[in-house]
Amino acid sequence: MLYILFHALAVPLMALEVPCGTWLTLRATAMEDWHFERWSDGNTDSVRVIEITSDTTLYAFFAANCEEYANLPVVALYDWLLMLDVRAIQAKGYWFAEKDVGWYRVRGTPDPLTDNTGKDDEFICRGYYLTLDKHLGGTGDYYAVVDVSSSPSGVLCTGLMRSLIVHYSSASSAARRTPVLEPTVVRTNAQQRLLYLDDQSPTTVVIYDMSGRRVYSTEADRVDKLSLSAVNTAGCYQMVVTTGGEQYVLRYIVVQ
Repeated sequence: MLYILFHALAVPLMALEVPCGTWLTLRATAMEDWHFERWSDGNTDSVRVIEITSDTTLYAFFAANCEEYANLPVVALYDWLLMLDVRAIQAKGYWFAEKDVGWYRVRGTPDPLTDNTGKDDEFICRGYYLTLDKHLGGTGDYYAVVDVSSSPSGVLCTGLMRSLIVHYSSASSAARRTPVLEPTVVRTNAQQRLLYLDDQSPTTVVIYDMSGRRVYSTEADRVDKLSLSAVNTAGCYQMVVTTGGEQYVLRYIVVQ
């Protein structure tokens, strides 16, 4: 019999006694506001299969969701306005002023916050919200960078944090295989399907009516599609889908 010892953040989690030659599936699952980085043998797959041929000790290393890993929530209204969800961020203990928030348009790939070389994303404005005074459709992909260094002690992050990336660039979105909702015209309480989600990360779905009022929300972990029931009131609705660390805005109509 051989022993395998598992750790997370250098704290022992479990010890197993297994026969030599046993194949095991290992899954490293991060807590909220953390992400998996690597195993102690250098492997970076959060889910992996290993064969046990000798006594083995493995560590799973996690890191806090700071800098570009932060994925701070953004609310998109009518494809005209992007707003940082200040209340949700403050609920995590972070404090900042409007001057501490900058909005950027992606050029190519999003700039890393931990490396100052080669940055080319376009700075748009400062403040809690972004608007271009025109419809955002087809204008690009956007995110906010928030300086939380004035937050009280005890929070996970103490410097810059990035929001979710909101996609309004059709060419860029097509390359990413963006989520698709079908059908987009549906009767009250009828079934809909949300397809092409990132099955390697959590997905959050929030539905707003056209006055901006939240009417429904749900979460799922590691799924590539979701079944949903349309609301029971006719009207136009906006669905904000967060999957794979990025945010997408979909629309649909409910009829009687």
